[in-house]
Amino acid sequence: MAFDNAVVLRFKDLELSRLRFRDRKTYIDIREHSADWLLPWDATLPPTAVTEGLRLDPKFNQASTAAFSSLYFAARKANEAGSGLTLAMRNRGKLMGIITAANIVYGAARSCQVGYWIDRRFAGRGYTTWAVALLIDYLILERQLNRVEIAIRPENQASLRVVQKLDLRAEGLRPRYLHIAGDWRDHLIFAIDSSEIGNGLVLKLK
Repeated sequence: MAFDNAVVLRFKDLELSRLRFRDRKTYIDIREHSADWLLPWDATLPPTAVTEGLRLDPKFNQASTAAFSSLYFAARKANEAGSGLTLAMRNRGKLMGIITAANIVYGAARSCQVGYWIDRRFAGRGYTTWAVALLIDYLILERQLNRVEIAIRPENQASLRVVQKLDLRAEGLRPRYLHIAGDWRDHLIFAIDSSEIGNGLVLKLK
């Protein structure tokens, strides 16, 4: 099921819109400036026979043109296929983070997983909470998904504050759920479904 990838969502001075190749320079600047803020939460591929040829070199630089290009082309492909949605978080047109809806499935499930990260210089101002609210509203109210899930490491206090502000349902701990920063990590699961969203999460923030 294909969708237009030119999604634009706005709340106050936050805009969510597709990643552009000209965002490369700002992306690299963010990853350089916020490396110690972001790297502990970056997804990685485990060392298996299947992924051996795909795994990133441990010295792979996330603040590089190669890293941005990989993200950009993967995002464009998933956006166009409807299997995922990657949007840039922008303040006055400038990139400040990324938010994604991954593993979008329809049929009997109609669900996905949301993930996000933001430039440390913009953290603590409410932008991530607004972005998550905007995206969940779009996914459930516009794309008519039933369930949106967010997995967060128990140590990630900044991310936990986002789901707490939005009052997402806590579903418990999944041990060794995702491969993050080089190992299998436990994650707390939070979710919301179409029976709980009412007129939308953004309304709770106004």
